[in-house]
Parts: sequence; C-alpha cells; structure tokens
Amino acid sequence: MLLAGTGYRDTTKREALLRVGTTELEVMKRRFLDSCMADGRGGSHGTGPRWWIVFRIYGQGLSPLPDPRANSYDDLLAEEIALEDYAVWLATCRPSGVQISHVSILKYVSSTRSWYRRFGRRELGVGHASSIIRDVLKGYARTVDQPLAHERVGCTPQDVVTGLRLTGASLAWRAAASFALVVMARGCEIALDSARSEEFEESEHMMASDVTFFTREGVRHARVRMRKRKDLRVLRGKQAIVVIAGGGGGHFDAADDLWRWIQHRRATGIPDSAPLFCDDAGASFTVAQVRAFVKEIMRAAGRDPALYGAHSLRIGGATAALAAGVAPSLIRLMGRWSSDVYEIYCRLSEQSALGIGASISAAMVTSPEDGFQDEALEMQECEVAELRQQASAFGLDGVEEEQA
Repeated sequence: MLLAGTGYRDTTKREALLRVGTTELEVMKRRFLDSCMADGRGGSHGTGPRWWIVFRIYGQGLSPLPDPRANSYDDLLAEEIALEDYAVWLATCRPSGVQISHVSILKYVSSTRSWYRRFGRRELGVGHASSIIRDVLKGYARTVDQPLAHERVGCTPQDVVTGLRLTGASLAWRAAASFALVVMARGCEIALDSARSEEFEESEHMMASDVTFFTREGVRHARVRMRKRKDLRVLRGKQAIVVIAGGGGGHFDAADDLWRWIQHRRATGIPDSAPLFCDDAGASFTVAQVRAFVKEIMRAAGRDPALYGAHSLRIGGATAALAAGVAPSLIRLMGRWSSDVYEIYCRLSEQSALGIGASISAAMVTSPEDGFQDEALEMQECEVAELRQQASAFGLDGVEEEQA
C-alpha cells in the first residue's frame, strides 16, 4: 500500500499496486497450486493421498496432515515410520482388494509426499533421499510375486470399422473413432475427463470452429486445432494443428466422417462453439464414455473388451502406422509425443501428415497384441544416423547425447 500512494501517474501500475497484500492474490495462488495436479485439487484426490488419509485416520487414529511446525528429528522420524508402515500395509493388506505392485506403491508414497509438501511447505518424514522405503519395496518385490502389468491393446482399423458397423454407431461416435485413430489421440484429447470433474473450456477443448477443410487433387482433407495434452511446456491453449487425410482408399475416411458429422450437428442446431465430439444436445463426450464405447465396438468385433480402453485408439493408430511402414520420427510428430531432438530438426509437413493418415486408414494389422503398446517410441538406427548428420551440418554435434 505504501508504493500505491507515492504518486504513480500510470493508472495500470497504481491499480496493480493497490492489489498487493489483498486476499485476492492468496486466493489465486491457491487456485494455481490446486491446478498444478490433474485432479485440480492439488493432488488430494490422487490414489496415494486418498489411501494415506484412510490409513492415518481409520488405521492409526491420527491426522493425515501432521503439524508443519513439528520438525524435530523425532517428529520427522515418526512420520517416516508411518510412511513405511503405510507402504507395507498397501503391500500386504491389499485394502483395494487386489495386489498392488512395488512400483505403484512407490508412486503412491511419492505422490503423498508431494501432496503434503504443497500443504505444509516441508517434507513429510525425513525425505526421499534418506528414506528406506525404496529398499523395503525392493525386498517386497523379491519376496512376493508381483502382479502382471495391465496390458493395453490397440484397436486395429479393421476391427474399429467392423465394430462401428455392427453396433450402428452414430455419426458423432464414428467421427470421434476415426479421428482418434488417424491423429493417435488420447481419450482426454477428444473428451472431458469426468473423473477429475473437468469442465469444457472454449480456449482448451476442440470445437467445430477449430476444424477447417481443404482440397488436394479433388480429395477433401481437414485441419484441426487442438490442445497438446501431457506437455509440460505447453499447458494451455490449442497449440497443435493436426491434419486428417481423406480419400476412400482405406478402411475408413476420417476427413469425410468429420465432414458429415459437422454438417449433421449444424443441421440439428448445435453451435460451432460446442464441443467437437458431443451428443445431440451439445454435451461433450467424457473419457468414461469413450472407454465404454471402445469396449463395446471391440466386443462387437469379436475381441476381449477387457483388453481395451480409451487409450486403445491412440495405440491402434500408432500400431497401424508402424505396420504401414511409417518412420517412428513421423509417428512421434503426428502423435504429439514430446522429444527435444525431433523438435530441433523436424517439422511435420502437410504432405507427411496426409501420408500418415492415409497409411493408418489402409493398414492391415493382423495381431493387435503385438503392436505399439508403449508411450516411449524410440528412433531406428538409420534415423539416429540421419539426425547426427543434420546436427553436424548445423554445427550442433552432440545435441542428441545432451538431450538423452
């Protein structure tokens, strides 16, 4: 308030200074801190913190949030022992009804520490560096057989088309499925995440107004502006433009599916500012609905629905691209996987994007279980050699190694 009364003539500066020390800044800081985690509540709804709260309150009869001012060695050691007991409780008592792997338990402990740090501004317990929990869980993994990792399987283009036909899917769901396959979209990129109460925002989520169509050699294609999810550098805004290939030479025509869906929604009065993939009332699809839809069409296609989920369309698109011979570097660019090395040397041209989309829609994938199932897509040796040659030409030798 002192600076605000020193005779500033600049109105903007004066108004900004008058807000110093107000509760508004504290409220916004809390909002930003809560929004740093996917649940929008500072991580308090994460699996780790939720089980920690149950363990502390109902198991030990203590607060899950120890007094931040109690920071003597004895206090911190008592908290650390509680975390150790919490980890062993998850491993041996299986409160969820199923066995929890040592990897998952370690993540739960880590997320609990992070959650408390945002609340108490100090470490919970003695801290990760001095903790023996990792060693305890290592012994758990050696002593007790660990559960098999849940396998996510990709949808093949032919299975998707078969499932769409047999279930009589609507134009909206047909467009969403073919779009997700071609651009290798995550479930949260085409729908709202209802698990964390995500609400539709025009600045963040795809709308019909984000779609433009263009023609090349008599074939209609499409461009869509979308948010690049799971990117720590681009958290807000529709920073990515994806290209959807048209043409009737494959199992499906994603651009035509999108065109017909947009014409239908306009005819029924759904505004272009509504979510791109929605029901006839304009309400956005949710990730849970996408997951259920994928299971439904895979069941209709004769597959085990338990192996499929919302992410299976992204996996299936990447699998089909690999089966069609598309270079991993182009798949990474088209699928919006983050890689500093690729961003230094590569830009996805419109021609390449159209080629990838056409390859995915026409690919024959005979075994969905043997396809692309990992987010980490590595380069082939020939691609690494080519990038090194380009680096040398630009005087950037060693960039790949530094980025690794």
